[in-house]
Amino acid sequence: MLNGLLAVALAAIFPGDTDIPSPTAAVERMTAFQAKLVHTGDGSSIEDCVILVKGGVITQVGANIKVPSGAELIVHDGALSPGLIALQSEDGAVGELNESTRTVMPEAEARYAFNPEHKDFSRALGVGITTLVLAPSPRSLIGGRTAVVKTSGGRVVKPAAQLMLGLSSDALNRNKFPTSYAGAMGELEKQFSNPEGSVSRAAGGSLPVLMDVNDRAETLRAIAFAARFDLKGALYGSYWAEDVVPAIKESGLDVVCTPFNVGEGSRGIRSVVGLSKAGVRIGFGLEAPDRHPESLRFGVALCVRDGLSPSAGMKALTGDAAAIAGVSGRVGRIARGLDADLVLWSADPVALSSTVKAVYIDGKLVHGGNQ
Repeated sequence: MLNGLLAVALAAIFPGDTDIPSPTAAVERMTAFQAKLVHTGDGSSIEDCVILVKGGVITQVGANIKVPSGAELIVHDGALSPGLIALQSEDGAVGELNESTRTVMPEAEARYAFNPEHKDFSRALGVGITTLVLAPSPRSLIGGRTAVVKTSGGRVVKPAAQLMLGLSSDALNRNKFPTSYAGAMGELEKQFSNPEGSVSRAAGGSLPVLMDVNDRAETLRAIAFAARFDLKGALYGSYWAEDVVPAIKESGLDVVCTPFNVGEGSRGIRSVVGLSKAGVRIGFGLEAPDRHPESLRFGVALCVRDGLSPSAGMKALTGDAAAIAGVSGRVGRIARGLDADLVLWSADPVALSSTVKAVYIDGKLVHGGNQ
């Protein structure tokens, strides 16, 4: 009876709101995280910081916050950061994001390939990745819409984040259309000149695009195509970006950097550093499960070693990555009102010597700690 009356009262306070807080949420216990150094995800850090969390959401952050009486206190003598965000992955999809028969599928949705129980997500949690972008294969000209998901709890943060476009040689085929760049660009021109559905939303700027590119020519071709149809979003492919940094900067497009390999040549690293220094917003792709999820942080560490500022590297893994994926109002930073997706590290997160001690998603311990 009491819960029913409380629900009525809440409905009066939140008229028309479908996300009315539940009566149990109103009395949920607060958790306080106290860490030696907190990376906030916006490029700054706070020493001896306290983070208050209630109902899975951050309520306060600062160096001089008093821990409320009765709150659960978690003290960490190390670094704490927002959960890492991987901007391209096929984790848990088991091949369902690869379509070999059709080249134009704008209404396909990656979220339907999301299997939150798959073991791939446990691997991601183990290296501090709490959010990732499930993306259709770039082997299609228009592969469908990406989805932003959490690696624990089965949460889909954004069901339609970007429209995947294949502007690289990966979208060309020997035995079926398109077999050439001319044919590929001709089909894309046709689709965007008379847009419908998701293509219309992308052409109108309300649905960002993620354009796969490999080399200089493909990058410039994608920039020109985006300018012609007023597309917003990001390029996926950074290895050759060093040669066209000014053009990328002028385009206003973000860049999702491709993963790095052990023994990677200096060109790819110089490209990332050059983009960052030019003020281009960057994030990092993962290409899992073919690559181990540790390669996400590995790539950033290589770039930091060769000139990328540590704060820019941290932003690329958190706050800037969230902005590129269109979810900066939910994840990627440690700020009031955002989801409490937190990673406790032994040391600096962009140093490969650092290890994950615990991972929390929506304020709940999901890896490490005292599980």
